[in-house]
Amino acid sequence: MANKTRPKKIKAPYRKYVGGQGYVTQTQQSSPSLSSNFIETTLAKTDITTNQELSQTADDSIQEDPKSQDHQHIVDFIKEKNKNKSDIIETPQGLYYYDEDTDTIIHIKNSDDITLPNSKLDRSERAKHFKLMMKNNKKYSKHIHHNSHNHQQDNSSTIALTNDANEIIKKEQVPVLKMKLPWEIQKLVLFYSETIDPNFLLVCQTWYFLSMPLLYHSPQLTSRNFNKFVDTIISNKKKKLGESIIELDLSTILQSGKNSFVSKLLRRSSINLQKFIAPQTSFGYAPLVSLKSCHQLKYLDLGLVSETVKLQELLSAIKNFTKLTHLSFPRSSIDCEGFREFVWPQNLEYLKLSGGITNEFVSETKWPKTIKFLEFSYCPQVDEHSIYTVLSQIGDNLTHLYIHYPMPALRENSLDYVFRYCSNLIVIQLMVDYVSKWAFSEYMLTKLTPKQRPLKTIYLQSSGSLGLGAKIHPDDFTIALWEKRLPCLKNISVSSKLGWNTESDGVEDLVSAIEEQDGSLYISY
Repeated sequence: MANKTRPKKIKAPYRKYVGGQGYVTQTQQSSPSLSSNFIETTLAKTDITTNQELSQTADDSIQEDPKSQDHQHIVDFIKEKNKNKSDIIETPQGLYYYDEDTDTIIHIKNSDDITLPNSKLDRSERAKHFKLMMKNNKKYSKHIHHNSHNHQQDNSSTIALTNDANEIIKKEQVPVLKMKLPWEIQKLVLFYSETIDPNFLLVCQTWYFLSMPLLYHSPQLTSRNFNKFVDTIISNKKKKLGESIIELDLSTILQSGKNSFVSKLLRRSSINLQKFIAPQTSFGYAPLVSLKSCHQLKYLDLGLVSETVKLQELLSAIKNFTKLTHLSFPRSSIDCEGFREFVWPQNLEYLKLSGGITNEFVSETKWPKTIKFLEFSYCPQVDEHSIYTVLSQIGDNLTHLYIHYPMPALRENSLDYVFRYCSNLIVIQLMVDYVSKWAFSEYMLTKLTPKQRPLKTIYLQSSGSLGLGAKIHPDDFTIALWEKRLPCLKNISVSSKLGWNTESDGVEDLVSAIEEQDGSLYISY
């Protein structure tokens, strides 16, 4: 409490000696008169005596209206003109200038009232600032011309000022900035490039984030780099590299993986994985459980899996795949229980049946009407009755039908009625082992319009067993073409195992008949 009665300390005013002026206090430095004196002294040091007369006349005009904008622009111009001799320092307390002649630091003016030409402003703003200053110099040159007695000196000083200002404006020209390519264009360029080099990640930060998803989009895996790839995906959890995998093809992995590796890889890439081709081995129960989390899957191919897979577990794993369009059953599947309660994916278009599916499974399942591609490949328990049951449900919707060898439960003429159930086929593959010449007769292959019979391609394959070459003759196709029962047929591909002689009359007649429809005959080896 005693300190309140204590008299406050009064600091003595700061005094410094300035050459030609004597001792100057701090208040005098910030006064407007000092700024005018500074203008006079700087002009005297930098220009000829004619410039001194110009500064005196300009000072007289400034004293009349010291708050005008013209005064401010002339002060800025003089500071810009003298910046080569001594640098002007800008601080929060104001602007300071070092005079080399007197070896002193002089306070010019408050930084809030004036902005330096070389301060941190945009180049465009500085260019506008000096252009406006040029206009004001012309105004003062007219004013000086009317009030001074020596017109020649005034004109020379005005020309000197304008020339200096023009040089300053040329130096402050705004450079033309080059357009930066947008991220979307860079992403398209990388997306359509043939290969994604890992060195792209080292270009810049932008290319790192653009190239990383493309580099892991569809990795090319082999037995040599599979283990390193799995270690990279599993170890870098923070980078989440597995989320960039869209297509995962493990068909080339042979005896080099483990069930745990495939299971972890499916879990890391389950968020965005859309296509998955399972390996021949290392796909057991654990990978099948991890497969349940891949809800974005559109393409699922288990046709190469040689390990035993229970169909009940497979059906329960894919029941929530609403986007699935392609499904291939494993060739070693067993246990078809629970298929009656199974709900097929609503967007399924391609289905390949193989493995241990039973006649009960095929005939009692409610097949989705969206299926357009149907394949039968090594179904030892499926007979012709089950096949025709499926075709009676979805035969009119099919555009592609493939029958592969072997199908032990089928007889030598089991597929003769296939054209009666599937009239909208575009491509069909038949095995000579299970079809006879009556399949192309007028009773089975009826005459229809091109819209009703759009069949374009026929693949006729053979297992090479004895006695199969005589089952179907080239004349069977030729008669069907001449009678317009195959109006849209363009391609006939026949296996060389049938033993057709390409120089025989029957083959020549078939070639001429199909060429009339702008088609061709191919012999496959």
